[in-house]
Amino acid sequence: MLVRRWLDAAGIADPVLRHCYTVCVRELAGIDGGTARWQVLRSAPAAARTHMAALLAHGARADGCADSGPVEDRQHRLAEFAEATRAAFLSGGSDDPVLHATVHTYRTFGMPLSLIEDMFTAMQRDVDFRNFATYEELRQWCMQMTGGLGVMFFRVTLGTELAEAELPVREFSVLEQMTDVLRDLSEDLDNGRLYLPLEDLDQFKVRAEDIKAKRWTPAMADLIAFEAERVTDQLRNATEVEDGPASTLFQARSEHLALIIDAVLAAGQDVLRRPVQPPLRMLLNVWRPLMRAVIPC
Repeated sequence: MLVRRWLDAAGIADPVLRHCYTVCVRELAGIDGGTARWQVLRSAPAAARTHMAALLAHGARADGCADSGPVEDRQHRLAEFAEATRAAFLSGGSDDPVLHATVHTYRTFGMPLSLIEDMFTAMQRDVDFRNFATYEELRQWCMQMTGGLGVMFFRVTLGTELAEAELPVREFSVLEQMTDVLRDLSEDLDNGRLYLPLEDLDQFKVRAEDIKAKRWTPAMADLIAFEAERVTDQLRNATEVEDGPASTLFQARSEHLALIIDAVLAAGQDVLRRPVQPPLRMLLNVWRPLMRAVIPC
């Protein structure tokens, strides 16, 4: 019932498109503990929700290709999905509901396929993983991975051109990805991936072998604190935007990330054993004002 109301608010009347967007919403139901349902969909204006669902569902499909299943199959699956995405954009649609809705969303908001191509390039590096030598190298990868998607999220949510806010949005997406690096450190290690820059490990005399073996050392605590402080400092700068709809979103997302960083620091050596997640009630408190602002939808 709610999805039908969202489709009506977005002005999507075509039965095929309505079905495709509904599939996207359904696919998000259990992803990432269901956080997409309330953090992204229920806090956005009703007219934006089905478009947001398409963006998230497409990204989740790509993540599934790069991060799940037999390692030897991931490269093929990711390449196949990337090619299917390109074909859908070239033909203007697809028999796959998620791809069809994704193409419609990008065309509706006049955004280029290059934003998705950047994401696929970054994901390919994940499949053929190589350590990051410097923070700048990691930052550029983060920009490719989520910068374009961040631009789309803000564009769809606000319904306007980003103009001067586009660069801050991209930089903010880097900080979101860096926060995920700290939160999901143990999970990434299980996948054979260490995202922390090698130059930072050298600075704190931490051996990559110790982290990959999940051996906690005092120096590792200093390293994690350093990475957390860098994200925190940059968050302060990233949220200094002019008052308006964009600033409200920046503030909520900044508070969300700050809670995760605090949880990472509180976890100590457990950050090597499990993904870190703040209590749900604390996260909901951040997003509840935005959710209330878009009631009754």
